[in-house]
Amino acid sequence: MRLVYGANSQGQGHLSKAAVLVPLLEAAGNDVLVVTSGPPVPSFYSFRRHLHLAGLPYAVTSGQTDFKRTAWNWARSLGPISYSLRTLKRTIIDFAPDLIISDFEPLTASPLLVPDCEVVAVCRQLALSEKSIAAADSHGFESRLTRTVIRLFTAGADRLHCYHYEPATFRCLPPILRDEVRKAVPVMGDHLLVYLHYGDADSLIKWANSRQVNVKVYGMQHVPRGQHGLVTFCPPGRATMLEDLSTSRAVLTNAGLTTPLEAFVLGKPVAVTPIDGQWEQVVNAHQLDQAGIARRVCQGDWDACLEVAPPAINHPSRAWLSTPTEQVLEVICGQPLKRKPPATNDAGLAAVLRAA
Repeated sequence: MRLVYGANSQGQGHLSKAAVLVPLLEAAGNDVLVVTSGPPVPSFYSFRRHLHLAGLPYAVTSGQTDFKRTAWNWARSLGPISYSLRTLKRTIIDFAPDLIISDFEPLTASPLLVPDCEVVAVCRQLALSEKSIAAADSHGFESRLTRTVIRLFTAGADRLHCYHYEPATFRCLPPILRDEVRKAVPVMGDHLLVYLHYGDADSLIKWANSRQVNVKVYGMQHVPRGQHGLVTFCPPGRATMLEDLSTSRAVLTNAGLTTPLEAFVLGKPVAVTPIDGQWEQVVNAHQLDQAGIARRVCQGDWDACLEVAPPAINHPSRAWLSTPTEQVLEVICGQPLKRKPPATNDAGLAAVLRAA
């Protein structure tokens, strides 16, 4: 099969899932073109066929989603977005995919694309649109705005699936975790691992030195990398972060999907703090807390991170999260997977990729 895999490049969650699923799809004999849109893709994510386009990234100011600046940026991006969509249309014609998989990537799931194949939208965000899944503060302004964006980013999909902590509805799929995480042998270390997009670094350094706690920080890119007292601000790296994650005593992270679940699977006490102004993260934090996977803590409450108990060995979510990734892919791709007769202009596709 020829597959297009669309991934939103804002944050690490969508890209980390692509880094797991795309190699599996290729190993099964599929020809995969990865399409990303948004901020530049970090260099440690590498795909055999990759097209990066201007997308619809949201703006963040001082750790909070800036709705006004996001709307203004999107309005100013109409020209580049239009060009990106035309480029993608030409690419789709040349590549002639049998299926498009879109992980919250607005171009590959756009109703303006109109490809000659099925489009499957699969992402964590779609769980927020499932009425049968309880969500915190589901009637406020931010929730309505978030759901509007979710509909915008998945409007052209023929089929919808969501990654969720449990099989709450028929649309739910187990979240994607790296094989490296499943195979890792966790060790109880002495450091707190912190992965936050933003945070009060001075407060953290003062607390760590006062409590004599070693801390390894990923994220917080506004702080220079290096050693500051007992706190080490680490450069981004998937392998090094996994090593520090598996040898930590506890983990504090924003209320995304991937990092809290990786820490949970490794048996670590997990604390989450949602990014202000992001209803999606508020819902994640609430649901993780209710499920007993992680405890929600207030920003800057470093002591609370050390008070979280490790997850129970027989926690009911472990079986769901242990679902083989190949089974998840079978649901996403559909069965049986049939190969269409080749009708692809690879020379034309290569020219489009070079021009983009």
